[in-house]
Parts: sequence; C-alpha cells; structure tokens
Amino acid sequence: MTLLAELEAFFRDHRQHGGQTANATQPAWNGYLLTGACPCGVTFERWVTPEDAETDLLRGASLN
Repeated sequence: MTLLAELEAFFRDHRQHGGQTANATQPAWNGYLLTGACPCGVTFERWVTPEDAETDLLRGASLN
C-alpha cells in the first residue's frame, strides 16, 4: 500500500469523528515526519524518506 493510500484510508476511516488534521515536519536530509490526528485520539505517523517521496511522486505522475 502506498503512503497516499494509507493516509486516505486513515482519514476515510475516521471521517465520522470530524476535525481531522495533518502536518509534516520540515524536510531534513533523511526525510520528514508526516502526521495525521483524529479527535478520537488515534494518530497516523509515517517517516517519509527522500526515496519514498520520489517514488510516490513518480507513481503519481505516471497516472496522469
């Protein structure tokens, strides 16, 4: 499952709780932390490496 698919699934599964938020840290040499939070207390956290980000961008570009 791709990072985007995981993030979409998290927000879809918690939609009924309302008020979800997402954030990402500033990119560093080794990547960045992507987080999602739901008012029910569940959080989504994934460390994204530069290689992961590039792969996801290329995958998304190939779909267009």
